[in-house]
Parts: sequence; structure tokens; C-alpha cells
Amino acid sequence: MTQSSIKPILRAALPFYGCLLVIVWFLNPEFTACSKNSTWCTIAYWTTESAGRFGTAIMILISSVAFAFRASTVKEAVVNFFGTFVMLSVMLSVFALINEHGVKPVLQVPRPSHQYIMTQSKSEVRLDSLYTLSAADRRAFFKKLIDADTVSYKNSDERILNHWLEEAGYSFPSGHSFNAFLMAGILSFFIYHLVNRKIRWLYAVPFAWAVLVAVSRVAVGAHTALDVSIGSAIGLSISQTLFYFPGTRRLLIPDKYICN
Repeated sequence: MTQSSIKPILRAALPFYGCLLVIVWFLNPEFTACSKNSTWCTIAYWTTESAGRFGTAIMILISSVAFAFRASTVKEAVVNFFGTFVMLSVMLSVFALINEHGVKPVLQVPRPSHQYIMTQSKSEVRLDSLYTLSAADRRAFFKKLIDADTVSYKNSDERILNHWLEEAGYSFPSGHSFNAFLMAGILSFFIYHLVNRKIRWLYAVPFAWAVLVAVSRVAVGAHTALDVSIGSAIGLSISQTLFYFPGTRRLLIPDKYICN
């Protein structure tokens, strides 16, 4: 079981990924979810948070619980739960470290939110020079600019402004989009191969969530279309690679649990 196990997942994933590309490249959602008291802003904010540090932890927990239910004994359920939880946690943590401390610092692409703040404040400070400061110092600098401008951000949602300040690093590629499509690929595989055939159709749902996450990253001004397109593609590719090769697939789920 190699190609046959991931083919249905890819058949679901690729159309959703195509929808993502159409939305972020042609419908231009950038900065559309930043207005105070906006329903779209609230939806985009909580969607983007669902693939953040705590949201991803919840997704890992859901995956681990789902796998545990496949066990026939309590002991086996406990082993399944902790095995999946540890494996996914370590894997996502390693990828996050590589992205945040390896890939992004090398490529050095500034965030659109940072560019927006600098433009609105008409600051003469070079944006690239700010990235030589510590994250705490960057946050303090951007906060000072925002607080000093009582006009430009009057109608901006405070949660979004705080989100801009919190994410003080580089932009490319999008870590949230990477997490979302990686977890969507894993959840989709679990649903398709582990659950009752009557509800197998739900295996496409995780990709709908992943698309919403990636779009929300652009809508709140945290990333560009290119950031989320590449981040999503990498996450999806890695998830399918993990399940393609028997060795890595068995680290997540033994073959005896997989239903064709």
C-alpha cells in the first residue's frame, strides 16, 4: 500500500488547493479582515488562530484521540494515543523550528503587515534594518508607531493589531498555512482509512478548513498570496510523502489499522 493509499487524499486535496490559489491570487483578500466590529474579521481571526500554536495542539489532540478509538483494548488505545501525539508534536515542532529559524531568516521576506505599518507611519527607518533587532524590540517599535497614529488605525480591530505585533518575524513561507495543510493531509488520511465507510466522505473536510486558514492569513494582512501558496504546497507535499513511504507511514499509523 503506497500510491493507492494517498490517491483518494490527493483527489480531494488538489481541488481545494486550486480554490486557494484562485482566491488569494485573483480575488485579492489582502487586509480585508482588519476592520473593527466586522464579522469577517472575527471569522478570519479565529480561523487563523486555529492553525497557530494552540490551535495546532488541538488538531494533534483530535488526531490522537481518533487513532486511539481504533484500538481493541485500553492498553492499545493508550499506546496509540501517546504514540500519535508525540510523533505529530515532534514532527510539527521540528518543521516549525526549521521554518522560523532556518528558511525565513535566509529568504528574509518582510511581512505585509510590517510594510503597511511603516507606510502608514511614513517612517524613514529601513524595514530590513528592523529585522536585525530582537523580536521584543521589533514589537516595541511597531507598537510605538501604531500608538502614535490615532487616525490610520482608528477603525482597525485590536485583535488584528496585536496579531501584527506578536508576529514580528519574516513572512515567507507561511507557517500557519504549512501547519494547516500538513494536518489536513494527516486528518484526511485518518478519516478515509480509519473510520466507518458511511462517513468516509468527511475526509475532504479538513482541506476546506486548511483553505480557510490560508485565506485568513492573507485577509488579516499577515502574509501574501505567495507566502500561503508555497506554505500550503509544502505542508500538503510533506503529509503525502509521510504516508507514501511505508517506513514513515508506520510511525503515524500501523498498517493493520488501515482499511481500503
